[in-house]
Amino acid sequence: MRFDIARQPFVPAFLTLLAITLLAMWGLEAPVAAGTAAAAASAAPNPGTELPGLAIDMPQNLLLQFQLAHPLWAKWIGGLMLLLGGLNLGRLAVSTNLYGVSSCLAIPLYGILLCITGFGPEFLTALTEALLLALTIKNYSRSFGNGYRFDALFRASLYLGLLVLLRPALLPLVLLLPTAVWIFRRTLREATAACAGLLLPLAAWCYVNWGAGGTLSAPLLHIGTDFASGTPLTLFLRTPLYELIPAGCMLLFGLFSALHVLSEFYTTGMKPRFIFIFNMTALLLTTLLLGGPDAARNDACLIAVPASLLIPFSFVRINRAIVWPLYLLLAASAVISSILQ
Repeated sequence: MRFDIARQPFVPAFLTLLAITLLAMWGLEAPVAAGTAAAAASAAPNPGTELPGLAIDMPQNLLLQFQLAHPLWAKWIGGLMLLLGGLNLGRLAVSTNLYGVSSCLAIPLYGILLCITGFGPEFLTALTEALLLALTIKNYSRSFGNGYRFDALFRASLYLGLLVLLRPALLPLVLLLPTAVWIFRRTLREATAACAGLLLPLAAWCYVNWGAGGTLSAPLLHIGTDFASGTPLTLFLRTPLYELIPAGCMLLFGLFSALHVLSEFYTTGMKPRFIFIFNMTALLLTTLLLGGPDAARNDACLIAVPASLLIPFSFVRINRAIVWPLYLLLAASAVISSILQ
């Protein structure tokens, strides 16, 4: 009996993700010690220098400061978040029978695709973004079904609100909320609960900033200023082409799988069908983010989240002789990228 890489069970999938995570943590050691200090000095200004009412620094800068002060802890926390993201997406794929067969391929693919894009010096921020988006997609996908799904919608929107608070440049991802309400056919009352979950992190941060002596609206102004700063397509103009090639290849894999899903649209079940549509929307939004005025190279990691759920659909259906070389090529690219970053 030959091992089918596309339909691998949980144990080999988890062990592959664990190996990729340990390799990524090992590769992060040099950049943390050498290159992050200069990046943090320019990216994390003192609280209140740009906005007088900002008494507490924003979460992205707090993560950078923690990464600088505790590099070893930051590596272990980043590795744990990498594991949790893959396990959550794998659980979603299995519980919803997303591919029509039993396959945990999304678990290792999540880690492989993230390592291919690379994390950059702010690896803790990049891994936090990816985990929050994975939890957002998982909970929005769980909101499909009969009856009210207030809890899933609220949790998904809460993670989405934390994601936007962490990186104001990701503000367009808020469109995932109305997209999920429309695709999964949720009611107005459920949409109201989702909006409350989305606004809760920002409201809490405004309150904490006000309690620390700042103004209540300073975080809102900071997010608006940060999102509007810069010019569109700056990332493509200032980043060398070879650094964008991995993200472009990953996007091509995701688009091919999306087209494969559309070609077999009515042969899949109703629930997987709607989840795939939602993931296609997420893939489109994460790609368009790279053209934003304040986009960073780390934002390319977000493409890996919907792509790792879409690609297994094609892998379980195409010839095994094609799947093996593609999977080994992706794994080898992840290893090389982890060593070189």
